[in-house]
Amino acid sequence: MSDNDSSTVRHEAPTRREYVKYGGVVVTGGLLAGCTGGNNSPTPDPESETETTEQKGYDAAIEPYGRATFDRPPETYATIGGAWTDFGFAFASEPTAISNLAEYPTRYYEQLPGVSFDTDGIINLGPRQEYGKEQFYELDVDMFLMDRILVANYAGWDEGDFEEITENVAPFTGSYIRNEWNGEEIGLEFEFPYYTFLEAISLAGELFNDPERATAFRELHEDFVSLLKSAAPESNPSAGLLYSASTPADGQFMIADPTVDGVATRQYRLFGVENAFAGIDLTDGWKTDYEGMLEADPEYIFVDSTLSIDRETFEEQFVTPLEESAVGSELTAVTEGNIFRGGGRYQGPVISLFVSEILAKQLYPDLFGEFPTLIDIPQDEQLFDRQRVADIINGDI
Repeated sequence: MSDNDSSTVRHEAPTRREYVKYGGVVVTGGLLAGCTGGNNSPTPDPESETETTEQKGYDAAIEPYGRATFDRPPETYATIGGAWTDFGFAFASEPTAISNLAEYPTRYYEQLPGVSFDTDGIINLGPRQEYGKEQFYELDVDMFLMDRILVANYAGWDEGDFEEITENVAPFTGSYIRNEWNGEEIGLEFEFPYYTFLEAISLAGELFNDPERATAFRELHEDFVSLLKSAAPESNPSAGLLYSASTPADGQFMIADPTVDGVATRQYRLFGVENAFAGIDLTDGWKTDYEGMLEADPEYIFVDSTLSIDRETFEEQFVTPLEESAVGSELTAVTEGNIFRGGGRYQGPVISLFVSEILAKQLYPDLFGEFPTLIDIPQDEQLFDRQRVADIINGDI
């Protein structure tokens, strides 16, 4: 590989960032290939054991793309703003850059003692559809903790674009884990997701070269899930999961499936929630009206990714129109008062704990306590140890 600017002065001994970006990502065949260090890989100095160790570095396998190689743990990274942002924060610090910073739910971190997500100085990448290679060059980060599948889908990047940025800036190290999707819309042959939630934690541990923290988070989640499942009744409540773009006032509902694999619906699967719309004919495979809602008649209605909306606004946009509709008012979820704000696509090692706790309280308030607001959950009704999470984030493992 060579620099795009042939006039750039090269160091005889590559800098730390040059180690990272020329380690690259290797992909054999298919779209979105990466780039290896090739003949530009530095030659270790046999007289310096420390230098040899640093130059050897480490690598991480990223399915389905290949391997990313680092000389040392990345200190700076950029994210799209989804689940991988939470993984990055859990293992390192705030991202250097993120898309649509105002939408990211930093309020969860505010509930952890001694933990803060400092938004000052974070670069807002803006709309994902407007990603340009120039702004990625300007970031000059150690790692792009984002899945290529979304960058390609949103911004229309192709294999050459990813090769160029990987070669000249840093590797892309995320993988699509939000939900089931085979990538056919943009011509990919891969099927996603490749990682379960716990596997994604392990991958983050490899990327940041921090297996101890990965183990701590995995054990924390395994214990938490065991607690929830042992306390919850053996039932499979039916739920209608709606996208937040739904407009009950207009009788338009965008349907999601709470049972599909992926981090975006993890909390629903933990409780064995059933998809109320399974078997219902949906327009374009994911839309329906009030008649379709009545046919499905879910016990619970959740609106995806609306936990950030205040209760008053949520009721105005979603609850009141359903209650005032002649058909909507007949729905079981409406008559029982089971219309809730739902968690969504941002779930990583930290946020998943909160949204799962909230769902437990929404489904079974008699067992787990009512869900008032995020900041008003009494300490004796909190289902996981906030201090333990903070300790892991802060490295006190």
